[in-house]
Amino acid sequence: MKNRLILLFMALSFILIIIKAFQVQILEHEEHRRYLDLLQTRIVKIPAPRGKILSSDGKVLARDEEIYVLDPWLNNIDELKKTGLLTPEEILRLIRGEKIVLDKARADVLSKKGARITMDYRRRYTRIAPHVVGYVNVDRKGMYGVERVYNEFLTGTEGVKMVFIEPSGKVISEVMRSPPKPGEDVTLTIDSRIQEMAEESLREIGKPGSVILSSVKTGEILVLASFPGYNPQDFYEGFTKREWERFSRESPSPLINRAISSVYNPGSAIKILWAMAALLNGIDPEEKINCHGVFEYRNSKGEVVARYRDWKKEGHGPTDLRKAIRVSCNIYFYQLGLKLGADKMVETAKKLGIFGKTGIDLPGEKEGLLPSPEWKTARIGEPWYPGDTILMSIGQGYLEVTPIELLKLVSLVANRGVFYRPHVVKKIGSKAVKPEIETQVQIDQKIWTFLKNAMVDVTSFKGSNKEDPGTAYHVFRSFPYRVAGKTGTAETAIGAPHSWFVGFAPAEDPEVAIVVMVEHGGYGSGAAAQIAKKVLLEYFKLKESVQEIPASSRSQD
Repeated sequence: MKNRLILLFMALSFILIIIKAFQVQILEHEEHRRYLDLLQTRIVKIPAPRGKILSSDGKVLARDEEIYVLDPWLNNIDELKKTGLLTPEEILRLIRGEKIVLDKARADVLSKKGARITMDYRRRYTRIAPHVVGYVNVDRKGMYGVERVYNEFLTGTEGVKMVFIEPSGKVISEVMRSPPKPGEDVTLTIDSRIQEMAEESLREIGKPGSVILSSVKTGEILVLASFPGYNPQDFYEGFTKREWERFSRESPSPLINRAISSVYNPGSAIKILWAMAALLNGIDPEEKINCHGVFEYRNSKGEVVARYRDWKKEGHGPTDLRKAIRVSCNIYFYQLGLKLGADKMVETAKKLGIFGKTGIDLPGEKEGLLPSPEWKTARIGEPWYPGDTILMSIGQGYLEVTPIELLKLVSLVANRGVFYRPHVVKKIGSKAVKPEIETQVQIDQKIWTFLKNAMVDVTSFKGSNKEDPGTAYHVFRSFPYRVAGKTGTAETAIGAPHSWFVGFAPAEDPEVAIVVMVEHGGYGSGAAAQIAKKVLLEYFKLKESVQEIPASSRSQD
């Protein structure tokens, strides 16, 4: 009896299934077909995270942060209203087709109530090295700095998915998905610890300027600081019209990368180049002039037509080339310039390629101005006068350089004729950027040695009753490493002169070259040299701390 009841139940169940199938496929076919026709398919993009930008010491300078997004095209707005979790303004934005960014708490609650929440990304920045890192726009496309130059590597590949959506707006199923591919991380050559030291030093001075520290063996830029700076986050988040008007009117402009995009008279820092021109053209470096503090330029009749003064009123006394570099004797270089002539000076500068772009991997690099008699005739419509040569010999007049061009000059001296192209990116993903020689010149090694020794005198020669000390001796006299340097004080039409310091260290086996420029910072032996000392101290302190760690306890690649 029991078996018969089971068989009867199974038979009835089968009959009911047949009846239901008949109902759906035959009787209700049109109704279901109309429902399926009303379903919409939509291709939904899945955003890819942009690669991080990291300093060489591992600090994250730019990264993507996950955010929660409410998409009106994937949700029923009427149902969202009923949750009571959205403001009237947010509902209005959804009706206009705009996406709403939610905090995690609201996103979780809405998700539990059936809302469709998607993930997106927001770019986040520190304020370290903004002129190097750059920024992206609201679409997370690189617009400046490394973000722009390496945009194709940092940008990931979007994924996609196909979804079915009911007429009410509710997503009922996902039928296909292609996952996104994250962008590659970019590691900079910048050391954030030294970079922050340089930026803080410029802030303390409170005047526009820049600092560059580079490896002379590879061209890696360890520090590239420009003051004033800006906050990259502001450019990503966007400005109101009033905010942008106020920001764009700021003076001095924080958007200018003064290390590579500003040109200045180099002042006495350029005397290294003219000393090289003298040695290349057979001028005896031991030949002395007697500096009384004033140089009288005479015409062919022997008449004094102009007087040019030294920075030291009473003069430096008997002075040869090495001493002239050490004490920055203008009187010596006035006469050296006239002896060489503008053409020989220009020829030497072109031989080294100083006045031209270095090709650094950042946007906005400018090149300086190397004037010549031909240039002046064509540009100004006037002949070249002896006074033009005199001014050019001390880095004044029409002569202009960018700080990175002077970095090239001191790097060539430090590396005995080899200059590696400066670059701010160390590796893309796991692929290292290889050093590239930008300039290589063959010059008698004795010339490099002479220049190095004269520059060491600038920071190390103590002086005596009869001899003046080096112009930066008082700054570097207790420095633990021997520095080869040159100060520069460039006169300006208005205000205090610009302050320069250029150099490299350790002098015996150079590792790094440095250039510091402070607009209206006074003497080169003041603001610029003091900043250079701080930055170099930080570099060597960090180097020593690494060397003190036992090899067994250092991290392995």
